[in-house]
Amino acid sequence: MPTQRRTWLGLAAVALVAACGESTSPPLPDSQGLNSDLQTVSAVFQTEVFKSFGAIGTAPGSPAATTTPPGALLRATSPLAPSSTKQPYAATPQRLQALRAAAAGMSAAATAVIPQTLWGKTYVWDAVTTHGYVEDPNQFDGTRQGIRIILYQVDANGQVIENPLTIVGHVDLLDESDANTSKLHVIVQDASASPVTYADYTISATVVGNPVSEFTGTASGYVSDGARTVTFSASFHATQLDTPAPDLQFDVTWDLDNPPVSVALHVTVTTSDADHATLTIDLSVTRGGATVALTGTITIGPGTVTADLTITVPGGTFARIIGTNEGITIRHPNGSELSQGELEAMQHLFELPEHLQEVLDDLFHPAEHLMGG
Repeated sequence: MPTQRRTWLGLAAVALVAACGESTSPPLPDSQGLNSDLQTVSAVFQTEVFKSFGAIGTAPGSPAATTTPPGALLRATSPLAPSSTKQPYAATPQRLQALRAAAAGMSAAATAVIPQTLWGKTYVWDAVTTHGYVEDPNQFDGTRQGIRIILYQVDANGQVIENPLTIVGHVDLLDESDANTSKLHVIVQDASASPVTYADYTISATVVGNPVSEFTGTASGYVSDGARTVTFSASFHATQLDTPAPDLQFDVTWDLDNPPVSVALHVTVTTSDADHATLTIDLSVTRGGATVALTGTITIGPGTVTADLTITVPGGTFARIIGTNEGITIRHPNGSELSQGELEAMQHLFELPEHLQEVLDDLFHPAEHLMGG
């Protein structure tokens, strides 16, 4: 896969050069506003605090390293907006195989997320000796049923900036598991005198079988950039994890408070082997009382992504998206081209399910660690 994909917008624009004629399709309600609102939803996840939060999964010495049960779960629960530097949807089969491999290490009997020996501990950055996270015994809190990790300013590569070393906030990981379900409560706050909460959400997971054949997870809560809030609820159900061809279904709703935007996504993924998958997508975005929907299929094979999607608006079919990663065509039903504003809005609409899929992947992928394995 190329390190930097050609943008979907660019592929569509090339395909549209020969398109002609006036559109007889119903109009896209406020294409410029739709484009802006879709970008606003993603922007909520791009604050400095969240950049730091996303970096602790790979930081040296971090109790949230992905090789540890609480750390892998933290990585799983990170609601950071995903990167779009690869072909949309292309990694879906690999994600499923990673989940299948992870399931091999799960245990239906284990539910704890964070070992009790870690409860109450606070981890800070040592910029002098270890250049990594270490426990600070002076900040121990025996009432905390989990751990706290101090967050620091990071560079573009997610590395802690040591000179100067700047605290930007903290994350509390609280184990709320019970006898039947693994559950982690995640709270991210900044370092201000009156801390602003940037995330407050809970995820849970259960597994079935030995070896594990089925995994069910849920997540709910909110994320914020300090001014706007996105409330979300997600469910994730994977089956046939003990076979070479696992399947999954996930549902997610996101509700932005300002401007009011609601996103609902239902996706099923079926696989025939480790390299092929078919996604059936039903996405709707509601804003200003009008709903724009994207439905259809994405078929993935080695080096290929094939789309067959329909966009509908209140008045009927607005456009069709057909083609592969080598050339996408997006046109009105009569073959006429979209305006630049409409095309940009369709780009974001097309990529939004992939973005949400990646978020859910980050929520649930390291399942064996979530189960304490």
